[in-house]
Amino acid sequence: MRIPFPERITPWHAGAFAALICAFELLLGTQPLFCACVFIYIMLATVAFNLAGGLYRAAGAFVFANAVLSLIFCQIAKVCVGEAADANLRAPMTSILVYTGGMASILVAVVVSRKLVAKVPLLDRGRQNENTRQTAIGCIAVGIGMPFLVSAIGADPGSIGAILNQFGQFLPLGLVLATYDEIRSSHGRRSANLALIIGSLYMVFIGGILGTSKQGLFTPFASYVVVLGALRYKLNYKGILSIALVTWIMLYYLVPYAQVVRNYTRDLPTFDEHWDASIYWLNHLDDIRAEYNANDQDIELNSGPHYYSKDRGFLERLGALAMDDALIDTTDIHGAYGFQPLIVGIENVVPHFIWKNKPVYLYNNSYAHEIGILGEEDFTTSISFGPSADGYHQAKWIGVLVVMPLVLIVLFTIVDSVAGSIKHSPWGLIFTVYFLHAGAESTLGSCFTSAFIVSITIVITVYAARYVLPLVGSVLFPERRKTILVRSLQPVPATHTALPPDTTIEHL
Repeated sequence: MRIPFPERITPWHAGAFAALICAFELLLGTQPLFCACVFIYIMLATVAFNLAGGLYRAAGAFVFANAVLSLIFCQIAKVCVGEAADANLRAPMTSILVYTGGMASILVAVVVSRKLVAKVPLLDRGRQNENTRQTAIGCIAVGIGMPFLVSAIGADPGSIGAILNQFGQFLPLGLVLATYDEIRSSHGRRSANLALIIGSLYMVFIGGILGTSKQGLFTPFASYVVVLGALRYKLNYKGILSIALVTWIMLYYLVPYAQVVRNYTRDLPTFDEHWDASIYWLNHLDDIRAEYNANDQDIELNSGPHYYSKDRGFLERLGALAMDDALIDTTDIHGAYGFQPLIVGIENVVPHFIWKNKPVYLYNNSYAHEIGILGEEDFTTSISFGPSADGYHQAKWIGVLVVMPLVLIVLFTIVDSVAGSIKHSPWGLIFTVYFLHAGAESTLGSCFTSAFIVSITIVITVYAARYVLPLVGSVLFPERRKTILVRSLQPVPATHTALPPDTTIEHL
């Protein structure tokens, strides 16, 4: 079995799928206009995905994540649970129209950016014959050591530590390269090695367990699976069962762990206290799951944005429509917010060491207060909203149909000019992993962070990985060379030139 990693989706197949979903939605009592918009949305997403280059390009990964995690997945789930697709939404018709208009804007941005993208991507320039194994080891070593260095020197805004803290892509890049190298060097017989295992366990434990971060939990797994798909790696039944088991453990135990334990550890001041608390809760995973389920059941479904009529646990968190719908409805009631979040997103491109007193705004927190899902004292929690809902909230239809495509043209042009296609080199895989997480949760302001800050840090990371980190890898794990002595055992015909007896062939 090979993990699907599409470059192109056949429009006829997409149309048949969309028609089937809409037919079931009509049978369940969904308004016909809502169903029609779902059909148009899926077809627009298909065309945009194909033109963007599929999952082999960063823009295609953005389109895929935005389409699937914003709307398509939750429409499938609604059909499976037997509920009308427009039920439990505050402003169903406006929301689906905003989503459809947003996908049309994404398509426009893809079409225009294709004409502006550099013919030779930045990461494809320079030396190409890298030793990916030593590079991967170097990236993982630096990724593990960087947090300790930053902790030792401090990370105040504008400091060296704060600058180093921006380079958090070494470890994910190392995991990608380690998987890539193992598959290529073994000719598809193996996909994991010691460096990958060490880096993944470190990220899961430090970021996911101690840091109670879902991103820390899922990034190693996503990095591994994305490379399997990109290289068309063929899984045997043991590999399929292993991936299924890891997925079950993460969803059943670790996601509730991250959701519940952060409430107990977020204010702990020292590493030792975090360590002790994490070890304690790891020994009480069943209690954590019980509390996680109890918290979900205690939530009144009519008091906040929920897309399903009954508690669906993690399924509720895999779709962005309910939260975006609440923001769209708030916009219709109270009016547009204005372009200040977009302006601040552009200003945020300027680093702290240049703009010493750069203010920090958390507009996602302000949006959450507007729709009434955070307490009055909570000014730190950031809630995710998609670009279409954010554009509508800032300037209604002008934000969706004019501002949003302009912002995405900048984003797609820059990231594809930097990364190129992962068919040619593994470097762009880090953008694929990033956008599969961020594509559905990128507000318009954060698109500039992705276009500039994330791209710059990835470029610096990759060039350091190419030219510096192989030295680190070779120091930590010197590459062994085998020398095989070749001697002539038979007399050499006079018509041939004999090899000297000490001739050797080196196999790397």
